[in-house]
Amino acid sequence: MKFGDVLLNFCEWIWRFMILNFLWVIFMVAGGVVLGIMPSTVATFYILRKWVQGNFDIPIFKTFKDVYKKEFINSNKCGFVFFALFAFLAFDLTILYKMEALYSTVLYIIVMTVLFFVSISFMFFFPLYVHFEQSNKDYIKNSFIIALSSPFQTLLILIGLYILSYIVKGNLGLVLFFFMVIPGYLIMHVSNKKFKQIQRSM
Repeated sequence: MKFGDVLLNFCEWIWRFMILNFLWVIFMVAGGVVLGIMPSTVATFYILRKWVQGNFDIPIFKTFKDVYKKEFINSNKCGFVFFALFAFLAFDLTILYKMEALYSTVLYIIVMTVLFFVSISFMFFFPLYVHFEQSNKDYIKNSFIIALSSPFQTLLILIGLYILSYIVKGNLGLVLFFFMVIPGYLIMHVSNKKFKQIQRSM
């Protein structure tokens, strides 16, 4: 492949990522942020899944808008469960942090571990949601199952996110354009391979 072709391909990817990240922000704000973040993120992962699978010809704006509208209510129902868990665990940590008893330290570590596990499950929720047709209950349950059964994929994603955060730390201007999409692409790419393994084993 010629250098010019490589450069053109690179620029096309940058453009795709910028547009998709822009749509994620706009539609999230359009939903009032709180109600917009779940359907906007689902729509983002839907398009990222298409790209990971080699489908680059989908109309980005139309596809994003259609998925956003279709999944607005359903994705927010799932999101409410996760956000309730996060709020409950954060409240517990606040209480335990103020306690001075020895057992509170042990409980603090346990709750922190649970919070980490819920965070990983939430991370896997979005690729799972756009890859399979399931009930809301199964989406949430299987997110936890995949998080528990995918230590290698989790480690791979965390290493990738750390590298990305290190790069962005020195180039804060990149956050505005790629904050969601590049980490999302990494998560979707790794998850897609995991899902293929699951489907082959069925």
